[in-house]
Amino acid sequence: MNNIDKVESREYVLHPRSEIDARIKRLQDRMGELTGAILFESADLGYFSGTAQEGLIYIPQEGQPTLMIKKSLERARQESPLPVQPQKSLKFLKKDLDLPAGARIGLELDVLPYNNYARLAKALGEDVRFSDISETIKHIRSVKSDFEIRLIREAARILDAGIASVSDHLQEGMREIDLAVVVESTMRLLGHQGKVAFRRFNQALPMGHLMAGPGAALPSNVSSPTGGKGMSIFFPQGPGFARIRRNEPVLVDYAGCYNGYIADETRIFCLGKLPAKLEDAHQAALQIEEALARQLRPGKKSREIWSLSEAEGLKLGYQDFLGGPPGSKAGFVGHGVGLEIDEYPVLGPVDHEIMENMTIAVEPKMIYPGEGVVGIEDTFLVGANGVERLTRLPREIWRV
Repeated sequence: MNNIDKVESREYVLHPRSEIDARIKRLQDRMGELTGAILFESADLGYFSGTAQEGLIYIPQEGQPTLMIKKSLERARQESPLPVQPQKSLKFLKKDLDLPAGARIGLELDVLPYNNYARLAKALGEDVRFSDISETIKHIRSVKSDFEIRLIREAARILDAGIASVSDHLQEGMREIDLAVVVESTMRLLGHQGKVAFRRFNQALPMGHLMAGPGAALPSNVSSPTGGKGMSIFFPQGPGFARIRRNEPVLVDYAGCYNGYIADETRIFCLGKLPAKLEDAHQAALQIEEALARQLRPGKKSREIWSLSEAEGLKLGYQDFLGGPPGSKAGFVGHGVGLEIDEYPVLGPVDHEIMENMTIAVEPKMIYPGEGVVGIEDTFLVGANGVERLTRLPREIWRV
């Protein structure tokens, strides 16, 4: 029985009304003095309405939301449990939403393009005031419901199957991109949507990073410990045309996805045996992950987890390589995952609180310019008294 036979994940999942109502209530409870919020971004729209078709949702501080869709209205009505209206011209929006004079409206100002903002401001009039509600939304989304956790568990199972497929196909002399195709086709057949959503401006991700030897340590613009050369200057990251050699680390860092929800995992493969220096560094990364996982408990702050990572790296003698070489460090050792791969909490020098039912990827990696990358990444579910590792592959170096 192969890995595809073991994992059946091909269901098109719709969001129940109870799930949508609970999310809307959480946002309404945190609106403060806002009249309401108008949301456009596809992940937020899908989260609060159950459809990511093009349009908007207006969530008032009290009462029922208004969901307006431009395209595809028919799809949205099939997907969302909310009533769906066609979205007309923005010039009618103030009337359609029955906004009072002097309304205060929350917007996703971290992602809303200025031109869209300007058109909306003109349509609603000078008496309407705007504020940024994106931080509130990101904190709400950081704590997952049972419904979301089920989907993330499936994403992790798909991811395990994809990464495990490397051991059956890794050969000396094959190109990084050829091996990446194996991993990605395995996951696609199991239900991966083929996209990894990234909220950060000017950032995009392939399904994952698969790079061998020195190429894995090549820095790039992406907000990640690793970059890779990629296949063009316009997407300078991930697998490229380099050929895989014996006795060098093969970094396999992928995001599994199931019905929009993401899990993140990294494993190291090798044809033969790595130099002792890299073997020892990988073991140190495993120790650091274990130390961090023990501290992922409700009430802890991200800054505490980050400081522990730095302290463990220093104690083990890897402070100059953990998270990147000096001058090119990632600045974090983990991140939340959900509908997007860069969700809260950020395990860095910030004061995000760790809460029960957060799903967090922890990724201590040792990066050696000119040599390669070793290390680990797993997705954890925070429980009341500790964590559960959702990505379940063996953590040692996979020798082929």
